[in-house]
Amino acid sequence: MYFFFQILHYSVYNVLSVLKSPLFWVVVGILFLQYRKTAKMEKEILGTNKKPALYNVFISTIFGLIGGIIGSVIFLYFRIVINPGDFYYILPLAIILSLIHPRFMCFSYAGGIISLISLIFKWPQINVAEIMFVVGVLHLVESFLILVDGINSKIPIFMEREREIVGGFTMNRFWPVPFNIFIHSGHIYPITIMAILGYSDFALSNYPKRKATESAIILSLFSIILLFLSWLSTDYQIFKYVAAFFAPLAHETIIHIGRRKEDKGNYIFASTEHGLKVLDVLPESIGEKISLNPGDIILSLNGHRVYSKRDIDYVLRFRPSYIWLDIYNKTRGVVFKEYRDYEKGIGSLGVVVVSNTPEHVLIVEESKPPIRRLLERFMRKKSSFKN
Repeated sequence: MYFFFQILHYSVYNVLSVLKSPLFWVVVGILFLQYRKTAKMEKEILGTNKKPALYNVFISTIFGLIGGIIGSVIFLYFRIVINPGDFYYILPLAIILSLIHPRFMCFSYAGGIISLISLIFKWPQINVAEIMFVVGVLHLVESFLILVDGINSKIPIFMEREREIVGGFTMNRFWPVPFNIFIHSGHIYPITIMAILGYSDFALSNYPKRKATESAIILSLFSIILLFLSWLSTDYQIFKYVAAFFAPLAHETIIHIGRRKEDKGNYIFASTEHGLKVLDVLPESIGEKISLNPGDIILSLNGHRVYSKRDIDYVLRFRPSYIWLDIYNKTRGVVFKEYRDYEKGIGSLGVVVVSNTPEHVLIVEESKPPIRRLLERFMRKKSSFKN
């Protein structure tokens, strides 16, 4: 136990010491640019930002440091030693694969492929067991971060599915994760390495919290199995092949199952014929004050049945000082809510709704891989040249 606390103390001290490193703040700056991009999309949809980009960077950094401490304790406790030269092969391949699709930047793919090449062709010479162990630990830390922080920057979106506009949420989260690990470079010594972990997903057939929890559980199971295979591979050569195959194939299977579930499932935030379904509620808005929740259905406002956002705007156009609503809640049935503001009047509910009539909404499409975008651009130029 004393040995464990020594490792914990060492990990905390060295991970927090990275705050003095310029490289760490460069990584934080990269995260800020990512969050500023998502904040721009959020403002286009909501008209405002729930939280500023700097707040999201701050929270992500705190959780990233915690994740780094967890990863460091695992690496040091199990005395994992890596050769930095192994990553000279893995990192370039990860960058090349990311041109096919951004998700291939994950080391599960590049690490697995390089490991198989090494095992089959005996070149490059890398330590497959320890590479797979590193991949497993990083995914285990990622699953923890998804569980505790995965939905803190969720954004309501509208997507087209089966010729229908449905509401949902996109979740994009990034964490700077510094961790300690032993390296072998002439002699063995511990160093601190910087990593960026990310979570990108969308929820159409599930609520964001439940989707993130399910993703975290599945990813943690993947990590534990990969760690177990890595441990077995230190004594049994066959399990090096098993681990190298398992890492990319299982990771890709998890993604495809999750995407298929979202695309083929029953959409929670599809429009309804009986009113307006609430997709999201803005902080400190009237909707939040009267406890409207995602999934609630607004049946009427001040006695008027509502079927579109225009119906709500029509009732509130003269800023009434008192409003009452009939709301359908999935657990409580039809409930009555009211709100008064005799000083300023009420001009907006502050909610994002899914209408059953055509309205101007920002339709979000999944980003295309870089190679596909280049090919499409080339084909357009070729077509215009022929014309």
